[in-house]
Amino acid sequence: MLGELSARTRDRVVAYGERCSGRMVAATLQKLGTSATQIESWDLGVKTDSAFGDASVLDECWPMIKDKVEAIPDGTVGVITGFIGKDADGAITTLGRGGSDLTASLIGAAAQLDEVQVWKDVDGILSADPRVCPKAEPVPRVSFLEAAELAYFGAKVLHPVAMQPAIRANIPVRVKN
Repeated sequence: MLGELSARTRDRVVAYGERCSGRMVAATLQKLGTSATQIESWDLGVKTDSAFGDASVLDECWPMIKDKVEAIPDGTVGVITGFIGKDADGAITTLGRGGSDLTASLIGAAAQLDEVQVWKDVDGILSADPRVCPKAEPVPRVSFLEAAELAYFGAKVLHPVAMQPAIRANIPVRVKN
């Protein structure tokens, strides 16, 4: 309709899917009797640079995230948008490949949680690509370095950037199905 789609506008449009999904998940949990609230990642303090489409999270946001996560009432599930943040001007940014996992890792690390769980459509990190090797089995445990190497050589379960906050805080990341 406009005849153009800047990276900034694209990020704003793409973010709507994540924001709507969060509201639907929170509403479903409430309907099932669980106290839940949808929380925009930037309301938790996720601040980024202005590299639209592949923004980087700024270190300065870690303390605010910790405080905001601790403010979520006990017994309430915080359904937090992943993959998106805001830059210094308040523009919505997307974090690029692995952005949702990066958000989970960032929030878990900044809030000093015991572990981060990343839910995927596979049973954890597997010994091989299940599309190529149907007998691939879940690997019970890998180090951060091993997970990064697997990603470098083509494993698509976790993007190496997504692991950085967990590595920094030495918090385990559990891949669940």
